[in-house]
Amino acid sequence: MNKLILSTLLVLGLSACGQSETEQQAKAFAALDHQAAVLQGHQWYKNEEGIVVRIHPDRVNAIFADGTEANVAIPADQFYLSIAPWATYTHPCGNHVPTGCTGELIGKPMHVSAVDINSGEEVLNQMITTQHDGFIDFWVPAQRQLAFTFHYEHPELGLLEAKEVLPTFQDSRTCITTMQLVPMERT
Repeated sequence: MNKLILSTLLVLGLSACGQSETEQQAKAFAALDHQAAVLQGHQWYKNEEGIVVRIHPDRVNAIFADGTEANVAIPADQFYLSIAPWATYTHPCGNHVPTGCTGELIGKPMHVSAVDINSGEEVLNQMITTQHDGFIDFWVPAQRQLAFTFHYEHPELGLLEAKEVLPTFQDSRTCITTMQLVPMERT
């Protein structure tokens, strides 16, 4: 009988430690700023602890294996876009999950530009390299319509281009998996 009680106390004690560790992780996550919370999500990519991070237009949300949640607010004037340009395959997505979403082109150099279609302001114009998950993260102004263009020199398909106007409003997608790279139109 004493062994059963001791075993039960040990299991309960270990469970309490696990909950307290999760609570500590959740509190530490909630204390981050929005950009650091996204970076933490990337560090938990395909983690074995069952942690899922999802980025909504207004917040970065972490859900831990025991169901504990933590949120970090995104400032109203900023918007997060994670874009995975693709040539041959993609997946449907609405809100980016840096702990699990995977794009086709990993570690590939591309040129990206983004222009506000209402003001004509150039928001981005640079060379980038896709991340470990095949996506590229951007912090852009909120409440805009941005015309994104990607150019990529594919080793087999040649020079490819993807274009799409992406809104950055409270009901907009944060995970963009719809930008297919196709051969450029020659003029």
